Amino acid sequence: MPPESRRIARVLLDSPLPQLDRLFDYALPAALGDVPRGVRVRVPLRTAGRVIDGYVIDVDTEDDAERPLSEVETVVSAVPVLPERLHTLARRVADRAAGSASDVLRLVIPKRQVRVEKAWTADSPVVRPTAEALAQAEQIIAVYDGLADVLDEAGRAAVEAVPRLDDGVQAWARLLAASAARMLAAGKSSILVVPDHRDLDRLLAALDALVPSEAVVRHDSRQTNPDRYRAFLRTLEDAPCIVVGNRSAVYAPVVAGLVAIWDDGDPLLGEPLSPYVNARDAALLRQELEGSALLFAGHTRTTDVERLVVLGWLQDVRAARRVLPRVVLSTPQEMEQPTAQRMPSSAFLAARDAAAEGPVLVQVSRPGFSHRSCARNAGLRRAAPIAEDRWGHGIAARCRCAAGAVGARARGRVPHARPRRCGWPHRGASGRPTNSVARSPECE
Repeated sequence: MPPESRRIARVLLDSPLPQLDRLFDYALPAALGDVPRGVRVRVPLRTAGRVIDGYVIDVDTEDDAERPLSEVETVVSAVPVLPERLHTLARRVADRAAGSASDVLRLVIPKRQVRVEKAWTADSPVVRPTAEALAQAEQIIAVYDGLADVLDEAGRAAVEAVPRLDDGVQAWARLLAASAARMLAAGKSSILVVPDHRDLDRLLAALDALVPSEAVVRHDSRQTNPDRYRAFLRTLEDAPCIVVGNRSAVYAPVVAGLVAIWDDGDPLLGEPLSPYVNARDAALLRQELEGSALLFAGHTRTTDVERLVVLGWLQDVRAARRVLPRVVLSTPQEMEQPTAQRMPSSAFLAARDAAAEGPVLVQVSRPGFSHRSCARNAGLRRAAPIAEDRWGHGIAARCRCAAGAVGARARGRVPHARPRRCGWPHRGASGRPTNSVARSPECE
């Protein structure tokens, strides 16, 4: 007589250990009833009777009922928090980055909130942008040649955003909001990824003018645990939505019709935790798996995106009429004057006039100098006599111990004659180093 068949569950353990990064078979007892895929469960481990959380990836039936298998302890929740598409993406990202799938899932699946889960009804209404808002979105998209075709045909493009303000809103925010509104009108979800909370607020302001607030799902670290879990449950529903957030929002479990990333060169888009995947790489893998439209928008391009454009993998999308900022260069005559300041007068006047119309960028060659005092002539008090080199330039002030240069207390502080600190520790009568302050006779 053949052995009886039994149900088994293939479980992905929520553990960062690389030796546990695979599927384990567990027997499903009849008392648990119907166990859907993607739910949270608790399963035992062989070592010391431990019990660990996991996700049910697959449920199957096997004929070999005599194979020794541990049983699933309990089903934590009946909500399938791990859809198949999310597990496929996490597995692909982890394999490419030589990490574990549980590390990737930990970025997107928040901790369970029982009250929020019980109040969740999974019946959010399907909302669409109004006709006026959709017409406004079409006008914004029409500024860029070929962008509408990229969205309709689920293409891939690198978009050079126009650097300007439109009614107090930055043009790049309106570009992403218009693209998401077009997708929402077609019944498709969108994922918009920005580096930090400032860009997130700008993008939310642009979306507020084009789409209903019920269609926008915020996903960032400033949310409380209940709000974040509520937003995650919203992305599990079938109703289309627009997910807006930071780097981990790229893994949102929606059926995405568009994935857009703003300023992919920002270091904040790089995940500081294992497996250290950049949001740009995750978006590329997601587009390959799901076939959604993909946009990399920015005022400039990174070398990674430019390489994909040169290879023909990304389409080059620019504005039909490029708008370039006004660049003011200081003249050599201004810099060579004896009374030359840190910012030339022409640059200051141009920045002051332009600030009334929009943002002004002041670009310098380097962030600053080391906080060391430098004396020239007799105009600066100093802790020790300062000599000039043969070109007449002042050299760094040094302490009387002739050990180190005299500097301010901290970076960014304006150097004053009192107090200054020697760059090297002083030595007292005992010969041991001390943290004394060097002062000149004029300062005493």
